[in-house]
Amino acid sequence: MRFSQVRFLVDDFGAAFRFYRDALGLEAGFGDESSGYASFAAGDGTLAIFERADQGAVVELRPPGDSTLTVLEVDDVDAVVERLREHVVQDPQDQPDWGGRVAYVRDPSGNLLELFQALPASE
Repeated sequence: MRFSQVRFLVDDFGAAFRFYRDALGLEAGFGDESSGYASFAAGDGTLAIFERADQGAVVELRPPGDSTLTVLEVDDVDAVVERLREHVVQDPQDQPDWGGRVAYVRDPSGNLLELFQALPASE
């Protein structure tokens, strides 16, 4: 078994595409604002978006909610939060037990993402 991608199910595909491409700055590897499916390079992995209704045509979906959390590692969480201000649901805070500084944003469909910046190792 091999990991393929994280796929977010979205209600407004165009808004989601613009969020991942323009706000987060991820490069689209497949798809465009109107394709209904798109994938984005995210470090060593792939993040994809797909119309919720199209996915629902092949499998029964539960109501959307916070059952998953995708973590994106960034170099400067505070700078990214300022760039994504309209999407921020929790400002940056240090979590020493986790080894990082974290903040939380939601995409236009409400999917929750954690922005994680590693804290310098204490000596």
